Amino acid sequence: MKTSKLIKAFVFLFSALPLSQAFAVGELTCTASADISFSPGLRLFTQQTDINFDVNYSGCTSLTGSTITGGSRSGSFTGARSCLALPANGSATVEIYWDNGQTSVVDATTQSTDAAGQTVHILTGPIISGPFTGLTYSEELVQASLDLLSCLAAPGVESQTGIGVVTIL
Repeated sequence: MKTSKLIKAFVFLFSALPLSQAFAVGELTCTASADISFSPGLRLFTQQTDINFDVNYSGCTSLTGSTITGGSRSGSFTGARSCLALPANGSATVEIYWDNGQTSVVDATTQSTDAAGQTVHILTGPIISGPFTGLTYSEELVQASLDLLSCLAAPGVESQTGIGVVTIL
């Protein structure tokens, strides 16, 4: 059931993007999948939570000759979170580890919105070093809305998944 909702949200995401971005053929286009964990689990009230994430890229294609077919990024941070609030918008330096052993560094901004009952996370910015330096990195992830019933009692929502797309233009 949740996979079906994610697929519908993914379709919604592409329909909401400008046509030029939804069908962009840039230096690289990949499928993204994310696993996020929360400790302690998210509840209805705001609390400091350790957040760990792993985002994997697969099926990367390029019409300009890049041989990269996958990659990943991961990390952790602590922040004030709850089931009822979107993650705060912000900025960060993000390292993307490609399957050819190289690393791209992105000067990224993040934004989260609710759309069609799903949460859409957008991470975008210029690539400042490594492969694709000078191009723009864009990652859009769609996550199913949190199960509010799980938010009512401990342990709360301890994990979440997402799907999306990465483009480098």
